[in-house]
Amino acid sequence: MKRTTAFGLVFLLVIVGCARTWKYDRLEDYRPKERVPSVSVCEACHTDEYNTWKRTKHADSSRMSGVSIEELKECGACHENTSAHSEDPTVGLPTNPSKLSKTEQNRVCGKCHFNQDLLGRHAINPFDKHGLFMSVGFEGHKRQLSCLDCHSGHKGKTKMSARIRAHTCYGCHKSAILTMGIFQPLNYVTFGKTCQACHTIHGGSPGAKSARMGITVCVVCHFTGVALTGGGD
Repeated sequence: MKRTTAFGLVFLLVIVGCARTWKYDRLEDYRPKERVPSVSVCEACHTDEYNTWKRTKHADSSRMSGVSIEELKECGACHENTSAHSEDPTVGLPTNPSKLSKTEQNRVCGKCHFNQDLLGRHAINPFDKHGLFMSVGFEGHKRQLSCLDCHSGHKGKTKMSARIRAHTCYGCHKSAILTMGIFQPLNYVTFGKTCQACHTIHGGSPGAKSARMGITVCVVCHFTGVALTGGGD
């Protein structure tokens, strides 16, 4: 009995130790101060944007059901000044997130995607390598990335990818053009899914990373390219 109890305590400590939490703002803190027009109002003029948005997860009512603030389900969740623009189009265009700094772009997306209360284990840790907020997202860092470097606010259908995954990775990981591109045509056929067979895009726990790396023999993909280049990432 004592042994079972001790094992249970150790197991609990391991689970607690693996749990990952980080600081993020409450969703309520992002409630728009102005009235936000409904998506249907924007659709009248911005038909192309509306049609591409409809194919994304942000337009899926079942996926968005967890967002308790209705205004954050509308265009105004990402675009400021929508109210004034809808009343008088000559007043000015709503804020285009792609014109913001990378830090501001990450805050636009992070209001929901960094929130563990909202997304649970699917929330993105802003402190991970590709979390992009504290690590490389702030201005002044040598390498700055934002969510919009890889994702599109409207296009990309459900995955909202700005381009096929392989090309997204190649933007920074140049040596992978050889190891996972020229010598891995399968990566193109599967739209870059081969990269994700081993690597977690948004970080993740050490256990998750090790599990992915453990299911694939690295040399199968990387040996030829690394041998030719004399090194790797």
